[in-house]
Amino acid sequence: MILSLPLALSAFLVLITFLFACWQDLKTRTIYAATWYPAAVGCGVLVIWFWVEFFSAPWAMYVFLASVFIALLMAGFTYFGLFGVADGKAMILLSLAVPVTPFAAWIFPSLALSSLVNGAVFALIVPAFFCLRNLFAGNRAPFWLMCSGKPVPGESITKYFGFVSEDITEENGVISRNFSRASSSIRALRTQSDMSIRNLREDPDTYASKLELYAKAGHVWISYGVPFMIPITIGYVTALFGFSLTDLLLGFLII
Repeated sequence: MILSLPLALSAFLVLITFLFACWQDLKTRTIYAATWYPAAVGCGVLVIWFWVEFFSAPWAMYVFLASVFIALLMAGFTYFGLFGVADGKAMILLSLAVPVTPFAAWIFPSLALSSLVNGAVFALIVPAFFCLRNLFAGNRAPFWLMCSGKPVPGESITKYFGFVSEDITEENGVISRNFSRASSSIRALRTQSDMSIRNLREDPDTYASKLELYAKAGHVWISYGVPFMIPITIGYVTALFGFSLTDLLLGFLII
């Protein structure tokens, strides 16, 4: 364990920032750029203080290089669209501001990577939860949608977050519906699509006919947008206090 006041303060400031980002993500599915500014400044000062104290330590060069490498890796993932912008900023902040945990023994290969792995595994619980809830509720849909969505009232669809996962049409007063493919939701992330509930909510005049059709359809299946900031934050908290699935896996393989 590395006892360091600036490192502990930096870890706490990152946690506060992550929790605030989770709140924004849950409420609006938008994390504002200004969210990261106070932590970037505060943690920048604190982590410089930390390195002034410990840069001569035998482990310092490895930790420093690992921290910078993971930050660059997350920046690359974000640039190429493999990571959400806010999620990428969170991981870059974490990797640079808290290079090691001040509250537990050493975590290999880094706190940031262990936090990401912990969070990714936790995120796998969400599809299982959706699937079980839909099964018990008697809802039926393609397997991918059973694990990622739910039916919601069509007249209040704009209150939800995510993407419309049914192609609903009306001909001669008869409503027809077909489930969309999972790839359609992914494409809707990059386009001004009427599948995006956010677009429906922000521009109701443009999509008035669709909103009217969804209201007529009764219940409409949506794929629910689960904010990844929550698993990242849970992964960070667990790793911060010494629980690392990466360490457990490596230990199992070595044994």
